[in-house]
Amino acid sequence: MIRPAEYHCNNLLSVASGLCLCVVLLLVNGVSFAEGGRFGDETRWSFSFILGAHVSKTDDLNNGLNNSPLIGDAVVLIREGGDGSGAPGEDTDVNETAELPFRFDNPLPDDQAATLAGVEFAWHPNDRHAFYVGVNAWERTAINKTTGNLPLQQFFVNNVVNGKRTGTLSYTEYQLGWRYSFVRKPKYRVYSSLSIHEVFDIDYQEKWVFLFVDSPIEDLVGVRRDMFMDSQTASLFMGGVGLGAEWFIRDWLSLGFEGKYMITESDFTLGDIKERDDFVDGDQINRDGLPYRRMSNGRLGYLQEDATPTDVDDPNTREDFYRNIKLNFDGFRFLFRINLYY
Repeated sequence: MIRPAEYHCNNLLSVASGLCLCVVLLLVNGVSFAEGGRFGDETRWSFSFILGAHVSKTDDLNNGLNNSPLIGDAVVLIREGGDGSGAPGEDTDVNETAELPFRFDNPLPDDQAATLAGVEFAWHPNDRHAFYVGVNAWERTAINKTTGNLPLQQFFVNNVVNGKRTGTLSYTEYQLGWRYSFVRKPKYRVYSSLSIHEVFDIDYQEKWVFLFVDSPIEDLVGVRRDMFMDSQTASLFMGGVGLGAEWFIRDWLSLGFEGKYMITESDFTLGDIKERDDFVDGDQINRDGLPYRRMSNGRLGYLQEDATPTDVDDPNTREDFYRNIKLNFDGFRFLFRINLYY
């Protein structure tokens, strides 16, 4: 969750930065406002629907957390009592158990691109310049399914579990920008663009689902266990520079395409971590090596791919096998616009 004071401060800074940018652009380019073109000196407004893709650079997610396993140990049934076997004097009615390590792998695919959607409102003082403000939302979801073994209620080897893992990274942003049409024809334009963006409501969620489809324990078939984690961070800034083209179907309607490269002010980490699951004590399973972890600094960390159950057994050294997640949204955007002029 965004902290109110921090968000309010960043919000004021972003507004001030956006106003400064617009003022500078107006001063630098104001001398050209009177030049003629398709619309000449006529002031127009437009409203646009935007759909596209943003390819984000999130290496610690793609190459780190996405490959983290679930590891730990569990009480496992070695021999069931009551079979009449055993040495003289042995109580054969008592089950023989042992605490054994386990590992469950379900890596997520390395998906970097995801859909961006939003709206934009623009002022066109003439046919050369456009100043715009917009709101966009982006969400990337990676899903993987696998089948494996998971110990539960003392049974392991013969448990068949369908596992589903889902990781979702998302954000919302608002933007301020300027477009300059350096090619202007009756039916089309080619333009450059500069923009600043405040990205907020950055959220990462991960969910693991384990569905038992076969087990020596008949009552265990159909049982489901879930793990869920949610983490967030406060706002950050990005800048963008791009090239685009616009084709007019009517004087009031056009279609546009734009490619843009985004640069984040700095790497960011995720905090405000919330975890929950529905495992119970009777499951007799210790999940010491969760794929994600709240580090001692309060930030989100991920378990090393090559970690073993022995590595995470000691709570005093467990964190040594986790790495902090640092992310940024540097990367390309490809946008399609439907523009309505009035």
